[in-house]
This record gives sequence, structure tokens and C-alpha cells, in this order.
Amino acid sequence: MRDILGAWLSVLCVLHCSLPILLLSFGASFGLHEFLESIHDEWLHAVLITPIVIILGVSLPKAYMSHRNPVPAYLAALGVFTLTVGVLSGHLVETILTVVGSTLVISAHLINRKSLKSHVDAVMS
Repeated sequence: MRDILGAWLSVLCVLHCSLPILLLSFGASFGLHEFLESIHDEWLHAVLITPIVIILGVSLPKAYMSHRNPVPAYLAALGVFTLTVGVLSGHLVETILTVVGSTLVISAHLINRKSLKSHVDAVMS
């Protein structure tokens, strides 16, 4: 369940970074500029990345003790690093790095969930 929640939070990161660009491209004539600026405030980055890191910190070590697959941890570490660098970078680089970092974190959660499920199925049989 934690992996699903973590993956969805990472999807929110992708939407948070890519949605303003898409809306700005198509919605500038509709007066959406101030709305787009408000959803891209810096405090929102911390609000989004904090639960992602917490869920990874809770989910991955416990699952690793069962399935012993280090790949989710490597992907998660690289993803969080990429997200952090993206938040500290400029706008275009931020969007690219956030999408890449979020994709790595989503992959980490999904691989972790699959590895844990495979381990549980192997133990049950």
C-alpha cells in the first residue's frame, strides 16, 4: 500500500511540474498566468517531496529485508537526488529533472512492490 501511495505522490510531482507548462502554452490567453504561478510556488516543492522521502524511507528498508533486491533502493536514491537537483535548478531544467526523478521514484516503488509480492508468493508456495 505504501508503494502505491508513494508512486501516486510522484505522479503528483510530474503533474505539478508539467501542468503549468502545458496550461501556459494553451491557456495564456485565458488569464491563467497568475493561477499557474500560484501552483508553482517554492513551498509546494517541499510539501510534495517531504512525504515522498518519508514513504521511501519507511517502505524500502522494510521490504528490502524480505526480498533482498537492491534495485528499488538504487532507483529511489537516484530519483530523490534528481528531484532535489531539479528543485534547486532553473525552470526548464527543473521540469526535466522532476519528471525524470519522479519516474525513477515511481519505478522504485513498482519494482519494490513486485519484488515483495514475488517474495511473499515464493514463501507461501
